[in-house]
Amino acid sequence: MTAAINEYDSSYYQVGLRQNQAVAILVVAYNRPEYLKEVIDSLAKNPESSTFPFYFFLDGGPGAKQEENITIIQQSPIVKKEIITRNRNYGCAKNLIDARRFLFDWCQYEKVIVVEDDIILSPHYIRFLLALHQWARKNFNNVGVVQGWSYCFLTREDKKEKLKLVRDSGSYWWSFVSYCLDQEVWQAISPILYEYETSYINKIPWSEEFYKERSKPGLSSFGPDIRAWVKQLIDTHAPIPAKEGQRLKATFDLQAQFAAMNYDITMQDLMTGFALWKAGYVKLETIVNRARHIGKYGVTVDEGLFHLLQHDKITLDHFDVDRTITEFEEV
Repeated sequence: MTAAINEYDSSYYQVGLRQNQAVAILVVAYNRPEYLKEVIDSLAKNPESSTFPFYFFLDGGPGAKQEENITIIQQSPIVKKEIITRNRNYGCAKNLIDARRFLFDWCQYEKVIVVEDDIILSPHYIRFLLALHQWARKNFNNVGVVQGWSYCFLTREDKKEKLKLVRDSGSYWWSFVSYCLDQEVWQAISPILYEYETSYINKIPWSEEFYKERSKPGLSSFGPDIRAWVKQLIDTHAPIPAKEGQRLKATFDLQAQFAAMNYDITMQDLMTGFALWKAGYVKLETIVNRARHIGKYGVTVDEGLFHLLQHDKITLDHFDVDRTITEFEEV
């Protein structure tokens, strides 16, 4: 089924509540069907592919490969799949912000697992990530996002000893390629994301030659304005204090990092990390990766960057025990 998301079809209003379905899987894609097929093949190996709703948000505009992506999705064994095609190029920033808005604000799902179109996942990824999220939200009052991806260069044998170990994401606070967050956290971070979208992203021209700027807003004429806005938010509004209770200790001084970056928080993934920080949350990740990057090219990445970030040196190993792990240990 294809939904006209830009019209916010009334049949999807509060569908999560009406169908008593707490979790939705969000997959975003643009023009890399060969990657999307690998991602979907990995998702289809998860048992939840038979029961959970999957929403595929396919960007449009120059270079888009919606028909190829639609064919791959429709031919997959995933049972409950909704395909949302953009009628023009939204770019990474708006596509992801609007997709989360649709699933949280409109559909009213309680939790959303976000998956980008260039990361393959383990066969127990969905169950494992939900267990990690439940454990983290139960034990810490400041964990906003959990992810099963990490920079892990361990051998399979070394990984076996560390399957339950977790930590805050530290210097990789900016990486948001696959993660789980819930309604409460979304409501805390979405105001900054919506202001970013309304004040800057929506003002980038819709004409075809600006498609890169819509994914990398720092390249647009609004780049300096976004940086000035971020600095003003940091200078005038301290992060919201965490609620009372146990906190996951942050190991990285993000405020110092923002300054060192000259407040260049212009891309949507960095903005998500910034919004989490402003709302008093941290991101938690596993020591052992349950996902692996495969994207060597795209609007925001190329083969040089792929190798520079050492994604080619990370292996993805599968562990059957991931089906049953419910307790974790902070490093």
